[in-house]
Amino acid sequence: MAGVMTSTGVKLYVSAALPATFDAAGYEALTWTEVTNVTTIPAYGPTAAVVTHQPLSTGVDEKYGGFINYGSVGVEAAFVAEDVGQQLLRANALQPNTQIAVRIEYPGNQDDYTVGKCFSGTKNPGSANSMVGTSMTIEFNKSIVEVPFST
Repeated sequence: MAGVMTSTGVKLYVSAALPATFDAAGYEALTWTEVTNVTTIPAYGPTAAVVTHQPLSTGVDEKYGGFINYGSVGVEAAFVAEDVGQQLLRANALQPNTQIAVRIEYPGNQDDYTVGKCFSGTKNPGSANSMVGTSMTIEFNKSIVEVPFST
């Protein structure tokens, strides 16, 4: 089946610099640092708030699109103190108003780019027979720019 892929090979990158423009050229001009040992990147993308209007004359709920939330990801990874990508995210969580650029690379398909703010960089010691993990929550503040790979 064409277009189907597994998650194997998906990579997460971050950049402390923000793009000059929020398009493919702006994002591709940045220097990226991989966040290694990532085990989970959950679903992400825009969600519009539902705004309802209830005119008495019709008795029908009318629904309209409200504010857009570009989503967030709760990235899970094996904790690696020396990992520069993890360090950038943990540092960003401690800077209240500083944003970070995010790139999610799909092997042989496309890159997704956005800008957001990391709000957590927790460490999880776990239990028996588990890896020490980290959870890094990134809230997106810009639309997702999908850039297909050139063939």
